[in-house]
Amino acid sequence: MLDSSEPRPPTALAKLLRRAAGTGAVLALLAAGSGWAQMPGGAPPAVGVVAATRQPITQSTEYTGRIQATNRVNLVARVAAFIDEVLFKEGAEVKKGDLLYRLEQGPFRADVQAKEAAVAQFKAQLVNAQAVLGRSQALIKTPAGQQSAVDVALANEQALRAQVLGAGAQLQQAKINRDYSEIRAPIDGKTGRSAVTAGNYVSNSTGVLVSIVSQDPMFVLFPVSTRTVIDLQARSAEKRSD
Repeated sequence: MLDSSEPRPPTALAKLLRRAAGTGAVLALLAAGSGWAQMPGGAPPAVGVVAATRQPITQSTEYTGRIQATNRVNLVARVAAFIDEVLFKEGAEVKKGDLLYRLEQGPFRADVQAKEAAVAQFKAQLVNAQAVLGRSQALIKTPAGQQSAVDVALANEQALRAQVLGAGAQLQQAKINRDYSEIRAPIDGKTGRSAVTAGNYVSNSTGVLVSIVSQDPMFVLFPVSTRTVIDLQARSAEKRSD
């Protein structure tokens, strides 16, 4: 066995150092081995120091969502007529009550006038029937009066009163149809693409003329897993208990 206390034969590095002693080559070899010779001035690289501090961290989770309008209206024609004008630009924002389509109004105005004439005619007949009824009721008190004449006059007066009411209802419906010839925006929002242009014939069976989508407020919908909801509820319960 070899005794560790005995001197060992010099290594190749030791021999090299001995040969370079007194010439300054030892410093060059040490600098090459440490890498300090590459730094300016031969100094070691600077090291930054940052103090560790406590900071609150808010846990967040990212989800992929989609935006959905609160209101969406599909406009359809309520009466049958030709389109005279399209009064909006596709994709433009409109206000409630803005005129979007104007249909041919001539036939509807003529119908209103005819219904007004019918109402006036029945009212005139009713006035006459009321006068006849009054005379019949006055004559019943005299020998010339007859109860049958009073009954006929009363029935005629009531029939004409009903005809006046019926003619008034028809006049109201004619005015409603005339108003339907102007298609207006029912909500504030942005219009889509118009399905028809001026000159086309439209009716209830035509389908959607244009869609209006409200812009403010908006819904943001995103899916959340059941497990995530349970975890959030548990954390909320823990914070309330604290």
